[in-house]
Amino acid sequence: MQQLVNGLGLGGTYALLGLGLTLIWGVLGVLTFAQAQVMTWGAFGSLAAISLGAPASVAVLCGVVAGALVCMAIDSVVINPIRRRGGTDFSFVAATMGVAVALSAVLQWLSKSESHVFPQAGFPTGAIHLGEVIVPTLQAVVLLSGLVLGGVLMLVLRLTSFGRQVRAVVLSREVSALLGINVRMVYVLTSAIAGAVTGLAGVFLAVSNANLSYSSGDSLLLVAFAVAVLGGIGSLGGALVGGLLLGVAQVMAVAHLSSAFQQGAAYIAILLVLAVRPQGLFGSREMVRV
Repeated sequence: MQQLVNGLGLGGTYALLGLGLTLIWGVLGVLTFAQAQVMTWGAFGSLAAISLGAPASVAVLCGVVAGALVCMAIDSVVINPIRRRGGTDFSFVAATMGVAVALSAVLQWLSKSESHVFPQAGFPTGAIHLGEVIVPTLQAVVLLSGLVLGGVLMLVLRLTSFGRQVRAVVLSREVSALLGINVRMVYVLTSAIAGAVTGLAGVFLAVSNANLSYSSGDSLLLVAFAVAVLGGIGSLGGALVGGLLLGVAQVMAVAHLSSAFQQGAAYIAILLVLAVRPQGLFGSREMVRV
């Protein structure tokens, strides 16, 4: 039971990362390879605020804003020009891979390739005792944040005017433009939301590890894809469930097998899901994004 709780706590961070990737794919139609770096930039934005004396709440907000700004910049400078010129899916993949390398190199230069201690003062500490099960307060906050944000995003997409515009753009951006929808604004706002959620994941991960470096997010790119594949690419609810399942799978693999299987759990999860249900747990056979 304790390992299940630990896995759900880790899965909360994975769910946030998966939500960001799923939004980018679902609306922009781009399978980005730079989302892990967006997460790291969000964490560094939070660390910079802390180093200037900002309280934890403001530091979290700065991390969220940093993630949103970086994601918006990627869309405006890289993705949108390729889209306007009718680029292929491979063009987006190659471009975002290059962006990932560039973002990592800039952080390496700014941080002087050093690892930084991430202060935990002001963030949730302690634990909740449920019988023999210990739930770290920070893990509970991360899990609750993932569930709440995922639920809010799903409601926004289903019930609001912006959500209806997003769904229209997903179906056809040309028809949406003819109907008077500002397609470009939909893309920008979606990028901002995806970056904000991803930046928050970066802050939570840095606080949990109490450590941050320019390469902190590199190993999580596979995790983001595994979460998206598990849940069904384009499904926000699937991203939540996929993140939680993967977190539990990794913790169980480490606890009952070996730490060497932690990253392997992501590969195994992808293979099993693709073999049994290629569209993912919540995906449809006919791909409909968001």
